[in-house]
Amino acid sequence: MYSKFIRIIIVLNLFSFVGCVSIPFNPANHTEECLAYYYQTKRQVTEVFDENTLSLGLVITLSLLNSAFSPIFLLPILSTPYIHYKNKVKSDEILTQWKTERCGIRTMNSEDNKPRPTDL
Repeated sequence: MYSKFIRIIIVLNLFSFVGCVSIPFNPANHTEECLAYYYQTKRQVTEVFDENTLSLGLVITLSLLNSAFSPIFLLPILSTPYIHYKNKVKSDEILTQWKTERCGIRTMNSEDNKPRPTDL
C-alpha cells in the first residue's frame, strides 16, 4: 500500500512539470517600447518563478519530513500540480499583456484558426 502511494505521488509530480513557468530570454521584437519593458517583464515572471520554487520547496520538504510519522502527511504533495498551474497562468498573463500592449503582437483566437473551404 505504501509503495503504491509513493508511486502515485511521483507520477503526479512528474505530470506537474508540464505547468512550469517559462521565462522569456529574448524580447518578442526589437521595437523601442518592447525593449524598454523587456527587463521589467522578465523580472515579474522571475518573481512568479521564485514564489513557485519557495512554496513547492516548503510543501515537499515538510511533507517528506512528516512522512516519517505517517504516510498521510504525503498528501500535501498532491497540491504541487495546482501550484504549478496557478503560477503558470499568472506568468502567461504577464507575458501576453507585455506582448500585446508593449510589443504589438496580437494573440491568435481560436476563431481565426478555422479551416478555409479551399483548404479541404
